[in-house]
Amino acid sequence: MSRPFIIGFYGESNTGKTTIITKLIKKFTEEKFTVASIKNTDKEISIDQKEKDTWKHAEAGSKLVIFKTPVETDYIIRKGQETKEIINNIKKLGKYDIIIIEGVNDKETPKIRIGYIKKRENTVYTYEDDFEKLYKLIKKEMKR
Repeated sequence: MSRPFIIGFYGESNTGKTTIITKLIKKFTEEKFTVASIKNTDKEISIDQKEKDTWKHAEAGSKLVIFKTPVETDYIIRKGQETKEIINNIKKLGKYDIIIIEGVNDKETPKIRIGYIKKRENTVYTYEDDFEKLYKLIKKEMKR
């Protein structure tokens, strides 16, 4: 298996993308696969909050802001990145068996369509409410 295996999902809002992806993450994790995930949106939003210390660091000019707590470490990069660049950064952060991308819209990533949204380039499967079939398909592709 080429590591990490990368698969994306796309579909209209409220079609179940997050539900399917979280079920996949749980199932892969139960089988001892290491998973990384990316949530992509076209909305211009930020997880950082105005007037918080991390926001102040970025406003002062820091291009990379790291927020560290006893339970997590968050990396805030103050620029949008292409999927390929994000995947390269993930590879530097650790070893993952699979990267799952929600809201994928690039040409390179193999992707699964959920619902009947217009088919995007490199769509390998349209999900038809059969989770086990989807899971087996992804596992088969991971072995290639």
